[in-house]
Amino acid sequence: MSKQRLVTLTLPLTIILFILFTKWWIVDVIDGSDCVTCGFPLIYKAPAFHTSLAQQFFILEFLVDFLVYFLIVSTLLLLIDKLWIKIKLSKKPLIIIYTIAILLFGIEASFVTVFETSFSIKRDFDIEVKQTGFKFYFSEEERNI
Repeated sequence: MSKQRLVTLTLPLTIILFILFTKWWIVDVIDGSDCVTCGFPLIYKAPAFHTSLAQQFFILEFLVDFLVYFLIVSTLLLLIDKLWIKIKLSKKPLIIIYTIAILLFGIEASFVTVFETSFSIKRDFDIEVKQTGFKFYFSEEERNI
């Protein structure tokens, strides 16, 4: 598979994995209450403290997390393509993958814009981690670390 074709597959798969597979953190906010945050390897999303149902996003951590996901997906695809089997995708599966990525991105974007979401460059509060685990977005079963 050509490098350009590999990148066209990497971006939608990164978006899909970034939205569907999350790491949750139960944290005790210093001078605040307990909350459940998410992000891997850094916390990029937490509940907002100013109102219920609102969330706050941390841009720098979000970019680092997305870059980590992108590097992992591109490395896996490159290794699979070079060492195991050649990845050959026709236009139809690629369109399906892009459609899934766009739908998931649209759902996530609607959640971000519906409520009073706040954005910060960096997380501005200290935390103490109580528990962590990984969760598939639509599953009820959680895996503790």
